[in-house]
Amino acid sequence: MAKQNGGDILHSRTYKIILLCVWLVILTVCLVNRDRFSVDGVLHYSPRNPLPAVLFMLFLFALKSLSVFIFSGILFAASGILFPLPAAIAVNVLGAAVMVSLPYWLGRKLGKDAADGILEKYPKAAALRRMRTGRELPLSFITRAINILPSDILSLYMGATGISYPRYLAGSLLGMALSLVTFPIMGMNITEPASPWFWASIVIQVLVSVFFIGGYWLCSRKKRREEEL
Repeated sequence: MAKQNGGDILHSRTYKIILLCVWLVILTVCLVNRDRFSVDGVLHYSPRNPLPAVLFMLFLFALKSLSVFIFSGILFAASGILFPLPAAIAVNVLGAAVMVSLPYWLGRKLGKDAADGILEKYPKAAALRRMRTGRELPLSFITRAINILPSDILSLYMGATGISYPRYLAGSLLGMALSLVTFPIMGMNITEPASPWFWASIVIQVLVSVFFIGGYWLCSRKKRREEEL
């Protein structure tokens, strides 16, 4: 039995090392080609046919899911340039689902080691531990809405702590819903920066972000005072 347990531990460690090596290779490729990850770069390499263009965008979302330094808004905006608005939003929803799912499942495989590493490197992650009260969907929603951690790190942590995937996915998409709409509108009007739609999207995005961040700060402050009392 001891021998079997030792073999299971070795297999688990080997699997985790392989996953980390694959992730490191992808990150290195993205870092070397980081100049291509702009709206112009995405459009330059996108096929003209709609279906291949959709698949290409989903591939980029998958790459972004393993690349902390790439801003997801670039891909959301590129969808607005490539497709009509309803189709752009649909592509962004699919892409966001891919983007938040891959690191989540990586975290599930890596387990507690990944969670402990994130807590050590990102002090803000400790807030997630305090916030987790069994309400996994609201937790997933608010952490996406206020960007408490980089998107990919947050996904990795959520997976490592074993949060329910359906609730996590639903909460994450709801938390990102505004960006899935405002960024493609910005992309559609990027050649006309004076357009009221362009500025309305920016203002709405900023105001809603400030609202969620302010609300989170007030709730955190109130909770700290209650704990002190």
